Amino acid sequence: MKVGILGSGDVGRALGKGFVSRQHEVKIASRTPNSDKLKTWVNEVGRNASAGTFSDSAAFGEIIVLATNGSAIEAAIDLAKPQHFNGKLVIDVTNQLDFSKGPPPEMLYSPTDSLGQRVQRKLPSARIVKCFNTVPN
Repeated sequence: MKVGILGSGDVGRALGKGFVSRQHEVKIASRTPNSDKLKTWVNEVGRNASAGTFSDSAAFGEIIVLATNGSAIEAAIDLAKPQHFNGKLVIDVTNQLDFSKGPPPEMLYSPTDSLGQRVQRKLPSARIVKCFNTVPN
């Protein structure tokens, strides 16, 4: 299976390594796909791992994992081009926490809206699964 991962932080890299260890092909997305950090990750994880832009990774994946900072996910989806998500399974592991004012974090959205709902509205033709969260979404 081909997995596109949007977000190259700790969570994205850990999930990517797990998918590759199970013989899946992974393309991890970053704003800086040619960074030394990602080149090192690709070399360590092996031949089924690669890095690319958000659009590259979304087009590549039969499954797409959303693993960016919660406050950046809507912009990441725009960079990835929403049409690349149509009909695909999308695993959303983002948390709706705002760390911009320092600890403790605040919720990004009001109790009547959530990050999961916003993702679903941006990607109405995708099959969204929300999981691995540490706070309600």
